Amino acid sequence: MKPLLFKIAIVGLGPKGLYGFERLLARLNSNLINDPVEIHLFNKTRFMGSGDVYRSDQPGYLLMNFSNKHINMWPNEAPQPVVQHPERFSQYLARKQTTTPAAVDSLYASRATVGAYLEQGFTELCRNLPENVRLHKHIAEVNSIEKEGENYVIGFQGEEETLHLEGFQQILITTGHQRHKKCIKPKVNRVRFIYPVEETLKEVTQHHTVAMKGLGLTFIDAALALTEGRGGTFTESTNGNYTYSPSGKEPNHIYPFSKSGWPMLPKYNFDTPENEPPLYVESIQPLTDAQLSFTNDILPLLHQDMEFAYYNTLIAHKQVELIYHPDYEQVKAQIAAFHQAYPEYPEFSLKRLLEPEFNPKLSTHQNILEYLTAFTEVAPLNIVHEAQLRAAAVWKRVSPVFNELYSFSGLDPASHEEFDKHYFGKLNRIAFGPSPDNLKKIIALAQAGILDFEYARNPNLKCQENGISLNNGKSQNFCDVLINARIPKNSIQKDASGLFLNLCRNELARPYINHGKHTTYASGTVEIDRNGNLINARGIPENITLYGTPTEGLLHDNDTLSRTRNNFADPWAQAVIKQLTIQKYETFNPLTTSFTFGKSMDVRFDGQ
Repeated sequence: MKPLLFKIAIVGLGPKGLYGFERLLARLNSNLINDPVEIHLFNKTRFMGSGDVYRSDQPGYLLMNFSNKHINMWPNEAPQPVVQHPERFSQYLARKQTTTPAAVDSLYASRATVGAYLEQGFTELCRNLPENVRLHKHIAEVNSIEKEGENYVIGFQGEEETLHLEGFQQILITTGHQRHKKCIKPKVNRVRFIYPVEETLKEVTQHHTVAMKGLGLTFIDAALALTEGRGGTFTESTNGNYTYSPSGKEPNHIYPFSKSGWPMLPKYNFDTPENEPPLYVESIQPLTDAQLSFTNDILPLLHQDMEFAYYNTLIAHKQVELIYHPDYEQVKAQIAAFHQAYPEYPEFSLKRLLEPEFNPKLSTHQNILEYLTAFTEVAPLNIVHEAQLRAAAVWKRVSPVFNELYSFSGLDPASHEEFDKHYFGKLNRIAFGPSPDNLKKIIALAQAGILDFEYARNPNLKCQENGISLNNGKSQNFCDVLINARIPKNSIQKDASGLFLNLCRNELARPYINHGKHTTYASGTVEIDRNGNLINARGIPENITLYGTPTEGLLHDNDTLSRTRNNFADPWAQAVIKQLTIQKYETFNPLTTSFTFGKSMDVRFDGQ
């Protein structure tokens, strides 16, 4: 009897889909599976491995917000990858540039270069398929999954109609950031999602005045796309700052805004102190019979960790050591002694770090420009500003610990909602910002009169037939175009693909709800178990696994390029091997199915 076919699908081939694909091949190879396996990869675009965020055709001025040494698509775990010589990103760059990895470790690469690295890794995987594997690559967006018997049917958009493939036993969904549905009557003067920037922003011309919603990393991308991307040039002066020379193709003015009005702090590559003390947050243990309160249980210890980093920097500046002690009262005594000796230094305030105060004597534009300038000074930084930045950077170190406390309803519903809506954005603003160079470019654009922050602080918007008016309570300005420079949050209802809504309609998934004693909170995602498997309408796990961004709201901070954070890739690959080993397959007909194993096949449904 001939062996029966086992069909696997990965939906979404950005970095997380790539990681799942890599682990699957490694597990298939190491377990000496001989039965025929068919893997189907689905991605909206041809950029498999990199996805929309890191696609290799984007402009070179769109930079990473962390340095090269932190990027590695290959895991540090068994089994080994199927490729012979996996390279860290710095090794890849060094080989391309004929230099050493150490020479490029601390630099910030373009996202396109990272995308090329990921795409090359994907190509190498395709060249090293186990002999029993047949690969199909579909350039198409999946919008539905249904169950037929024990297997799954995948629906995706063809050139003119929805197409279906059946017989899948295992599916991994790694669709990344959602795009939200368009309005019923889309406005020609609205840009709802900026990527890819050269396509979505091409209708914005030098005759337009632009309102831009968002002051995060996506805002920086959009601002640079409308300036440097239009032929303008930045020139670095001897003091390390930039001046901008316009091309004449930029918009008249760009008015960015957000709820708080404050842009992100820059992220520096500060050296990690030797013998770094433990985190106070690490003393918290997840509760098995109750839920934690973010403001009562976690925030006070986060405050201590940030305060310690702040004073450790100031006290070291005076050639003295702040001594760690598990009893924080001992640390507070040292802090009090420091202030008595050096009263000129401001006390640490987490509230002011998260929510800086506007100086009423200055305009909003001047407030923000001074704020950005203060934190992007050429080294050495003002020591107070460095201390604030080091305190902010603590959140990056705390984040994996917090994930263990937050995940799977670790917080009570009220705290869960408060963190998602109030603290998440503010903590990310101070800890996960752009490189200092990118913020210096933003300063240069403001000094050139193109960027204007006068309406940055939660202005009143009034949509008109031919544009948008901004009102800050003192003045009003009309804008021709409104650009949404933000990344949408997970929403079952708003997801443009319809995939998650259809999963719920087909009873293969259900909305995740954090149930507390007295309240509930729905974060907008679907429910999974601790292996990442979808929980269906009856509360039973399906052989459909979520990995990466689709799990946010139930898990915290997946980190697009991390191989370790919330890693469902290898557990999923192990589950595939287990099912492949023990399950009896029913859908193989040797009279109608032919195989060329170890081969890769492309299937396009995008008209290319």
